Amino acid sequence: MDKPALSSYFRQRIGEIVQKKQPGPYLTVSRQYGCDGLELAGPLVEKLNQRDEQRRWKLYHKELLKQLAEDTGLTEEIIEKERLSKPSLLKDFLRGLLKSNVPDGYEIRKSITMMVRTVAFEGYAVIIGQGGNAATTDLDNGLNVRIEAPKEWRVARISVREQLSKEAAAARMEEIDAQRHYLQEIYEKQNPRQPAFHLLLDNSMFSKEQIAELILLAMEKKGLIPQDALK
Repeated sequence: MDKPALSSYFRQRIGEIVQKKQPGPYLTVSRQYGCDGLELAGPLVEKLNQRDEQRRWKLYHKELLKQLAEDTGLTEEIIEKERLSKPSLLKDFLRGLLKSNVPDGYEIRKSITMMVRTVAFEGYAVIIGQGGNAATTDLDNGLNVRIEAPKEWRVARISVREQLSKEAAAARMEEIDAQRHYLQEIYEKQNPRQPAFHLLLDNSMFSKEQIAELILLAMEKKGLIPQDALK
């Protein structure tokens, strides 16, 4: 059984972007586990649309995984598991032997990268996670943001959010950090730029509301959005 095409997304939208002469505007947000991401994304998109008469800004996060799941006929859980999986000669051998239609991690990451680049080029996109920074490093007219915080602060936040003991929260954080570290190493090879991000913010020092305002200010300074008319 042949593997299904990983994504029809690009083919479906290529006609919409071929006339564009430059990408964006777009925003990518990368964050450590336990930091604000989706919590600030919704209000941020709303603030961006308040400055755009056509309200074109959209949020992209799990929608990309959902699209891949629809294209492949697999569940989002399987797609995410394979995306995080490390290469294995035995697994690849068994995959070929069994003629599996499950794409490997490399194929999934490559397809997500293509989708991220497509929505970034289309513009008016806020992309949370999904290797957005590495995928768009050579695209102009965007802002790449990273949100981090000290471990102790993140453990306390995870403990409250997920109703875990401090010990369980710390273990959970280490597990997720290890998974993301593997992806980060891959993305660093894909994006050797140093510094990797245009803007790095400490979540322990700034609330999600303050982070949203700082991001908007940075986007103003880069000319990605107009200044707030109320200022």
